[in-house]
Amino acid sequence: MELTTLLIFLIIFVIFFSISFMIQDMKYRICYYGILVLIGLSILNIYLSIVYYIQLRNTTGVQGKMGPKGLKGSMGTSGSCSFQTDCGIKNARGTILNVANEMYDIDKKCLDNPSLTNCKTQDILEQAVPINKQINMLEKIAYSSTIGEADFVSKLKVCLQDSNSCTDSTDF
Repeated sequence: MELTTLLIFLIIFVIFFSISFMIQDMKYRICYYGILVLIGLSILNIYLSIVYYIQLRNTTGVQGKMGPKGLKGSMGTSGSCSFQTDCGIKNARGTILNVANEMYDIDKKCLDNPSLTNCKTQDILEQAVPINKQINMLEKIAYSSTIGEADFVSKLKVCLQDSNSCTDSTDF
């Protein structure tokens, strides 16, 4: 303890001890001393709890023994790769282009890079530009996704038909 803390406790003790001289009856004076002892022990307990908490709050405890092995858990969802090191869809752009080609019957070169040289007509080019934007967004989602390729392909069709239904990776 520091000197100031000790002086504060000494001043408080003197004040409570001087109050005890005002109590004339011996039974009440003994009760008063008993209450002071209990209050003092409670305050000491609170003070020591706070001091030891501050000292021990950032230290790690002793490693205990390993417990008994539990029951086998339930099966996870198929196609999920959240525990694998290489998540994402392999060749995502090719997969997305194949699905878009089947749905819209537009050449893959035109969907991949919409321009007049790759697309046959101006009408096809105008159809391919928004689809290309959707393909680019879906490709980013595919590389950050944790679902399997089969599940991704099934959701691709929905996303390519309605671009508002899939705007980020949380929709997958």
